[in-house]
Amino acid sequence: MNNLINFIIKNSAWFFFAFYVIVSLVLLFRSNPFQQSVYLTSANGTVATISKVVNGTSDYFHLKEINEDLHMRNAEQKERILELEKQLVELELKYGAKPGEAVSGEGDFAFISAHVISNSVVNPSNYITIDRGSADGIEPYMGVMDMNGVVGIVDAVNTHSARIMSMLHPDTKITCELKGNGNFGLLVWDGKTTDHAILKDLPKVGEYHVGDTVVTSSSSLSFPPGFMVGVVERVSPTTKSDSFMTLIVKLSCRITQLSNVHVIKNNRKDELKQLESSDATSIKEEGGMKR
Repeated sequence: MNNLINFIIKNSAWFFFAFYVIVSLVLLFRSNPFQQSVYLTSANGTVATISKVVNGTSDYFHLKEINEDLHMRNAEQKERILELEKQLVELELKYGAKPGEAVSGEGDFAFISAHVISNSVVNPSNYITIDRGSADGIEPYMGVMDMNGVVGIVDAVNTHSARIMSMLHPDTKITCELKGNGNFGLLVWDGKTTDHAILKDLPKVGEYHVGDTVVTSSSSLSFPPGFMVGVVERVSPTTKSDSFMTLIVKLSCRITQLSNVHVIKNNRKDELKQLESSDATSIKEEGGMKR
């Protein structure tokens, strides 16, 4: 207390000076309209600038929350698109679809949004780690994609995280087909670049052109049919003795720039696996060969 009193006494001249300056300014702005106008204009400008900075800072810190909300909405929209496609197919079958016509979007799929924690792209075998796990419904062999196309397949799962074999992994093999062509093959990484893959084992029957669209196949259990994979960049030369074609595909997904992804849950996967298992058992009992 004594120190405070001594400080005030020691600096009393400055306190008196500040007091008189404040009183003078108050009297000046109250008594003179012009000075009052200048003061109000300057004060409003200063307040507006400060408010703009505060609002901008607040918006910046809310960007992550906004991005998460958009990501969730994107997943919901994909589910709605698949549901609408399913309803459209049902209507076509009911009101004049051709018998045996391929039914796209027949399976019931759900999308689980996730953030990428880590992503390797320079190794011979590359993996992606996400912040969703078994507690969120993630299981091995689920397909993964982002807003641009196919990303990879879930490889291992923990409670709150999961590992994905990305398209830049030699063991990632996805059944794909050419849009409008119907021929399907196996998509594998070429092991060279981060944006190319090879679509192999395609039958020679049919035409293949540079620029053809490659999409997920209806025979895949991990992906909905018809989702974008990439475009044909080059048709690999073959000899007359070859039975199959090979295409070089430019991937639509930018693996090196991943931030958010969607893990795909096929709600009918167990049912389809059970059906395949029963078919295989029947063939075996009849002495046939599993195709």
